[in-house]
Amino acid sequence: MAINEFKQERIDFAKFHKTAEKQLLPFFKKALANNIGNVTAWVETNGLIGVPVSMLIDQAVWREVYPKVYQLIGMKMCRQEYYRQRRLEGAAETKASAIQFLVDVWSGKLREYAGQYVSMIETSLNATTIDVIERALGESASLELDAKGRLRLFLDKLAGSVKNRALSISRTETTTISNLGKDIAARSWIEEQGQQGYKVWLGRIAGERETHLETNNKVIPIDDLYSLRGDLGERPGDINFSAENRINCRCTQSLMTKRRYDQYLKRGRIQNGKITGAS
Repeated sequence: MAINEFKQERIDFAKFHKTAEKQLLPFFKKALANNIGNVTAWVETNGLIGVPVSMLIDQAVWREVYPKVYQLIGMKMCRQEYYRQRRLEGAAETKASAIQFLVDVWSGKLREYAGQYVSMIETSLNATTIDVIERALGESASLELDAKGRLRLFLDKLAGSVKNRALSISRTETTTISNLGKDIAARSWIEEQGQQGYKVWLGRIAGERETHLETNNKVIPIDDLYSLRGDLGERPGDINFSAENRINCRCTQSLMTKRRYDQYLKRGRIQNGKITGAS
């Protein structure tokens, strides 16, 4: 694996991420619209007084959305990464084995993770929705407008919030789902080879936050956790990272067998725990 392979991997992931983000955006827009649809219906019928916000948040919406987006993006990245790992190790690309691998992944790890993941985040997602609605209500009620004017302003604020929030969720979840698919595929290949594995954090550099720049090119054993100034996670976009290190992150990681890791070590391309010349 040449040094420029890391550079190319960054480019390939950025392209994949851009396309995937656009693919996911309609799912999240619809989910958010459904999530607050009952609230807007109430307001249009009854006005701005007495909206039962907390009773009208539909957590089931997210349980329906996430398996779809994991299948759409996670499976695609799994396939790409599995072929990439085979190619880097010089193995023949057999379509039948790759298809069987994907079937096994989706029936097991990826689907299970999607279910666990949504149960972890649905509370925070819905809390944010409540906050959006309450702020829109507050801004509308504080102005000296007639009932029709306040209603229009409320709905406009809500629509704008949904659009902006959908963009942020789409970008964030694309990173989470893509890197999970990449991780599962690489681990499967490394296990097939009967080897230990390593992973390298690959930041986007431009516009990235300081903690991610500090971790850029850092190589660690595959089962270790990255530490972003004490904030621990398995991979870029990991749900265990704080919101500060996760929201709108577009970093990825490269995974390698011990054979390739040893090649880098032998060539002096690993210095102070980082791959050199890979940014």
